[in-house]
Amino acid sequence: MTFALLALLVVALVGAAPTVIRLLGNPAAGDPVVGTDAITVQNDAFDPPVIQIKPGTTVTWTFNDGDRAHNVVADGWSSEVLASGSYQHTFAEPGSYAYRCTLHMGMDGRVDVATTQ
Repeated sequence: MTFALLALLVVALVGAAPTVIRLLGNPAAGDPVVGTDAITVQNDAFDPPVIQIKPGTTVTWTFNDGDRAHNVVADGWSSEVLASGSYQHTFAEPGSYAYRCTLHMGMDGRVDVATTQ
């Protein structure tokens, strides 16, 4: 009986995880940090989660989360799964580019490319 209750509790907690993450808010919905082109990937987060750059800027994601692997995935571009090292992408056109780690729900970021800063 105790095992059945424990199993039920685990199932309930796993099922509730997406709802809890949505209630915590999306880090990629915040205001951008202006003046940086570097994003650190650690503690299951992109830091800063939102940046604003000029067209033609190359952004570097540095993976620094121990043995925990992550990736950077957006529409039209993506990194490999990495536990260390870095990934770069150049943003040529103005716009707002949302990205995520497909391995960890709720790990989201955004690059805003603006003609003025």
